[in-house]
Amino acid sequence: MTSRPATSLPLLGWVFLGVLYVATVYVTIVTRVQWGPDTAFHLAWTFRLLGDSEPEAVRRTVEFLADKDGIDCATSSLPWCHAENYQMYFAGDYAATVGPRVMTRLLSAPFVAVFGPWSMVAVSVVAYAAGVACLAVLAARMFGPRWGLLAGALAITPWLAANWAVHANTEALAMAFTTAAMLALPLRRRAGWRDVVAFAVLLGLGLFTRQFAVSVTVGTVLAWLVVAVRDRQVKNAWAPFAAAGAAATAVIVWVQGQMTASYAGGFSTIATYENNTGTHGLAEVVASVPATAARIVAGDWDHIRTDLVLTAVLLAAALSVAWRFRSELSALVVGMIGTTLALNLIVNDDSIFRYHTPNYPVYVLAAVALLADLAAGRRPSATTESPTPPGPRAAPPSRVPVAAWGALGIGYVVLALVIRNVNVGKASVGSGPALPDPTVASWPESVTPILAYGAAVALVAWQGSRLWGRSGLVAAALMLVPSVMVPLARAEFLEPFAALAVAAALCALPWRGGAPRGGPLWFGAGVLLATAMDPFAGVVAAGTLVAWATRLEPRNPWAPYPLVGAAAVAAALGVRAASGRDLVGTAAGDPAVVVDWIPVGSDFMLIAVAALVAVVGVRAWRDEPAVPLALGAMAAALALCATVDAVTGLRPVTALMPVLALAGAAAVARPLGRRQRVSVAARSAEPADASA
Repeated sequence: MTSRPATSLPLLGWVFLGVLYVATVYVTIVTRVQWGPDTAFHLAWTFRLLGDSEPEAVRRTVEFLADKDGIDCATSSLPWCHAENYQMYFAGDYAATVGPRVMTRLLSAPFVAVFGPWSMVAVSVVAYAAGVACLAVLAARMFGPRWGLLAGALAITPWLAANWAVHANTEALAMAFTTAAMLALPLRRRAGWRDVVAFAVLLGLGLFTRQFAVSVTVGTVLAWLVVAVRDRQVKNAWAPFAAAGAAATAVIVWVQGQMTASYAGGFSTIATYENNTGTHGLAEVVASVPATAARIVAGDWDHIRTDLVLTAVLLAAALSVAWRFRSELSALVVGMIGTTLALNLIVNDDSIFRYHTPNYPVYVLAAVALLADLAAGRRPSATTESPTPPGPRAAPPSRVPVAAWGALGIGYVVLALVIRNVNVGKASVGSGPALPDPTVASWPESVTPILAYGAAVALVAWQGSRLWGRSGLVAAALMLVPSVMVPLARAEFLEPFAALAVAAALCALPWRGGAPRGGPLWFGAGVLLATAMDPFAGVVAAGTLVAWATRLEPRNPWAPYPLVGAAAVAAALGVRAASGRDLVGTAAGDPAVVVDWIPVGSDFMLIAVAALVAVVGVRAWRDEPAVPLALGAMAAALALCATVDAVTGLRPVTALMPVLALAGAAAVARPLGRRQRVSVAARSAEPADASA
């Protein structure tokens, strides 16, 4: 069943994605560059389209890029940074690559004419936003609003992928066309001839944006082949899309060859590969492919692993492909990854995930498909993307399935191992990914913080599953954001232990109205221990004050907790002062109370969690104490940061994450949960022969 974009997510879901996107785009523009070598060629062709002569177009391009970070043409010795070499812009191998990408300059030209070259960045920003919206619509159509929200957030939060959203290049626009084309495919829906036409048109626009869009064609053909073998039916729902895609690709590739024949007639893919790899002859070319592919994959992994969100998504997508091997979506992913890697061989260099960015929404969709299967208790090995037959649906399990717990544990272990070899704090600031620069403890000392924070994740997952069933798993997943995992790399950091103490203290709160026996005392003990290790953890006491205030009646189960929490914080700080320890220091000797906003802003997942609580969580303010608890703690943290001299450090956020994670799970379980139940009820009331 299809859904209109405006109603595929609740309004608050769209507001959340909008706030998250604006915030991350701003941070990306501030911390990273928007210009690269390809920008010069696209801008020069745009000036040419606007009527400038070739020398004038290149002169204006070089002047504009003279002082731009990432290029610095004024000081560069690269030949294309000198206006007298204008011929290389419009003839030769560079022209053969850039010339057919007409969509970039056609869409950029009106804005460049009115607002100047800076508007090329705006085109990318808008295009990437359109791709995110298409992905959210598609995921919500296939799996429900909660998963649509997750897919949209996962498309925004990996900084290595989102970097191209503010880059004056073709990646963002290509991603928009690729994701829009996915909407037309028969993924959990029945498609008609209009969908086939729409797919062919959008595929064509993608090919005229970036030739790598041929990966969409290969993925579609492979999906058709998988369904033909699986169902023993050659003429299936994917056949028209595979035929239309192959035909459109063949025609467009031929047209592009004719377009470039006059100024790049000598361009050869094989010759380019031979030149880049130092091989000669077909035999050497074929023999060099495995080593070249391995070198490219290894180089890309060195960059990808500096982005933990992207690492998690790609690992989940790989597991999804293996486990959901009968799925059309898995075939799409395999075809698109394989084709992109094959085309990347020609360049013989890693792409910093650039070449895969247009396909990234499909990888996100594969990861979300696996998570949706695990949460619903389905057997992923048996799932497909065929339309669900009409009839009553089995009720999903009320508790988190065992397989989902296992997946969460495996994910945590993998990310904890990856974080030991990456300097995440430096990775997301500058013109490109930081090379691995680890500062880690030796084994087995570094196991201790990993186990401590893992226990905190388990406690939060247990508490969340008690409160919201399957949605409680969201709380555990939200605790795996990159910044809070940084302390896992050093055994002397106490923040993982403080997070465990906070998580234990939260288990003593009166979440459903009835306070557990000795709850205030257990809460006070947890806060005392957490604050003694990390003063920043004391903000949780302020959260209980707001949670008590929202209960309206003064005498409610929350009344003792603010007093006990405040006393525990005062006692912990008093002990620290009496022992001569710095009130704003940790065991490692680094100031840790105030958060440096640049690295925090570079952690897009942290922004996403805060925005989820602040935007979506307001709907659950009265129903779910986790939301006012988190908002109160966040307000106290901001006040604390405003009253102490600014210092660097992401580590303090670790102790606050159990509170934010539970509030995020409440936001997903309540407002989106109501919407999802209404949608399911509406679908079940439709006639059995309703078409897609």
